[in-house]
Amino acid sequence: MNIRRRLRRWTLRLAAALLVAVILAVGAGLLWLRTSLPELDGELRLPGLEGPVQILRDRYGVPTIRAGNSADAAFGLGYAHAQDRFAQMELMRRGGSGRMSELVGSIALDFDSYARGLALRHQAESQAAALPPDLRRVTEAYAAGVNAWLGARDGALPWELAILFYDPEPWSVADSMLWGRVMAFRLIGNWRAEALRAHMAERLTPEQIRDLWPPASVDDPVTLPGLGGSGASNVWAVSDPAALANDPHLGLTIPNTWYLARIETPEGVLAGATAPGIPFMVLGHNGSIAWGLTTPYTDTADIVTQPEVVAIRREEVAVRWGDSVGLELRRTRKGVVVSDFSDALPEGWAVESPAFRDDDRTAEALGRLNRARDWPEFLAALRNFHSPQQNIVYADRTGRIGIVTPGRVPDRRGGFEVSGETTWSRLIPFDRLPRRTDPRSGRIVNANNRLVDETYPYYLGREWNAPYRAIRIHELLNAQADHATIQNDTVSLSARELLPHLLAAVPDMRLRAWDGDMDRHRPEPLIYMAWMREAVRAVFADELGPLFHDWWAYRPLVLRRALLDRPAWCDDVRTKPKETCHDRLALAHRRAVAFLQNRYGSETPPWGEAHRARFSHPLAGRIPLLGSLLNREIATSGGPTTVNRGGSRFRDERDPFRHAHGAGYRAIYDLADPDRSRFIQSVGQSGNPFSPHYDDLVELWRDGAYISLDPARAPVHHLILRPE
Repeated sequence: MNIRRRLRRWTLRLAAALLVAVILAVGAGLLWLRTSLPELDGELRLPGLEGPVQILRDRYGVPTIRAGNSADAAFGLGYAHAQDRFAQMELMRRGGSGRMSELVGSIALDFDSYARGLALRHQAESQAAALPPDLRRVTEAYAAGVNAWLGARDGALPWELAILFYDPEPWSVADSMLWGRVMAFRLIGNWRAEALRAHMAERLTPEQIRDLWPPASVDDPVTLPGLGGSGASNVWAVSDPAALANDPHLGLTIPNTWYLARIETPEGVLAGATAPGIPFMVLGHNGSIAWGLTTPYTDTADIVTQPEVVAIRREEVAVRWGDSVGLELRRTRKGVVVSDFSDALPEGWAVESPAFRDDDRTAEALGRLNRARDWPEFLAALRNFHSPQQNIVYADRTGRIGIVTPGRVPDRRGGFEVSGETTWSRLIPFDRLPRRTDPRSGRIVNANNRLVDETYPYYLGREWNAPYRAIRIHELLNAQADHATIQNDTVSLSARELLPHLLAAVPDMRLRAWDGDMDRHRPEPLIYMAWMREAVRAVFADELGPLFHDWWAYRPLVLRRALLDRPAWCDDVRTKPKETCHDRLALAHRRAVAFLQNRYGSETPPWGEAHRARFSHPLAGRIPLLGSLLNREIATSGGPTTVNRGGSRFRDERDPFRHAHGAGYRAIYDLADPDRSRFIQSVGQSGNPFSPHYDDLVELWRDGAYISLDPARAPVHHLILRPE
């Protein structure tokens, strides 16, 4: 008995000792990782500077960078980016170069193959080599700033890199060019819709396919009507008083795509959204002009089923803890054979686009745009803005407003369908691309809606977003609402339009008094969205079969067209009885009620319980314990077609109403006094979870608040960089 007691006592002591050892090891690891926090105060002497640089951070960690010239300012921005976001920058350059497998092993092979197949690194190196001397000086200074931080730090790397136990390579100019290449191919997405239509053609008629991508109505707002003679975003400019508002929409991540900064030199001021990894202001104002971007959804890429292969490139992908993998990548005259690196297209099919050209000079255009002081200089800068094509809206201190949609766009007439061979040999000339200045209305509005009408002589595409956001912006401008109210508006015009048709089939009393406001505190938006999700499935899933899942989304225009003009869609082709649209909407309602009861119980919760913005970390986001520590969630208002957009993924069976896509950045530029401009980004300035600025902006962003980048705001931290 004494032996058993003694054995039990020693077992407990050993377990306690092991537990203490684990706690101490975890604590020591956390203390070590905390040393990755940057030094934000003091003075450093660093190589690569011509003169002193001040980095003053406010209470949200937003830096004001003051320098004697643009090169030193770029050095300071590179240093600040590296302090706060180096892990994000490293993952971007590794992902864009197809070198993630060198860090994390074979799990990243598919991503690396995709980046290698698109030849993103090769394009970035070509762009870097072609930079003119003045902009190359700036980008080299930015790289020197990043590398100065790498050389000066004395703590751990950010946790994502520290746990992988490797030393980062020096930053280069080509690394900075990669961000634009990655973004270009994120925003050139029409080829995926072409591929889906090609598969649909095997089971649907051409008329049915056109129904699933309906043309714009003649009553839809057009950003630039009468010219002949499009990720989602909102932008509008007004001439009196001069102002510009912009909120680009991308997937929600932590850290955010955007990084707020103010840069001051004797040459002028820049304030707005930068992107960690590049030395230029992507969205913002320079004291004289402001600019904002939206995606026009133009047709700049084609699927070619029988391409002419002109080159074969062989590459080796190094794999950590494994053998290298060889790739054989075929290149056509205007694109790449996708089946060499992805199963998105059948064997031998290619994607062709001007975006594959090695002489893309978009980075140069952005650098010139930062320095433009009036409309002629703005227009001259954008001549070299090649890909992705964007609507770029302009406003200046004189009250002048304008828009131009620069980019390389194939000159063709059709372009909506897959072709056996390349259908274009020329590009639309820059001077014939859509543009306008000083419209008589005194305003320019674009929310990815139709850009031009039938008088425009060139084919740009037909996959514009639904017009609801643009209509709502015009309504609120007519009502003289202030710009912040407009940016944060959550009224769904698509819900107001479709609700009568739904209620005619099933008079759900809970929705009869609802005004379409997608407020997070109300249950009606959740009931409506659950009903719409099932309505789209009930009406279209039988005809589309296995292809339905890839097409499934919130599609109010398509459903409205089926209900009003194409009732044949409502008949279930798998059954003998002929169903009506009322039958399908009633079935959808029963399914929606069952879904809500199974998910939430007898009482429907407010919209915000289901519509939560989830900011996922690219590495930790899908690891259960780590993701719960590093991801951030917050209940939000808005929906797929509200100005304050909260896009969801209906096809996600686990979380179909999660806020997955929206405005990661909002800005209102006051051209009468640019220092009164207002800004917000969605999460926080730092990518380091030990920093108080990892997520300190998320509630302000959710609640529609803004911060100032006014030079008079009091700095909390003051770092001085001096030449070595």
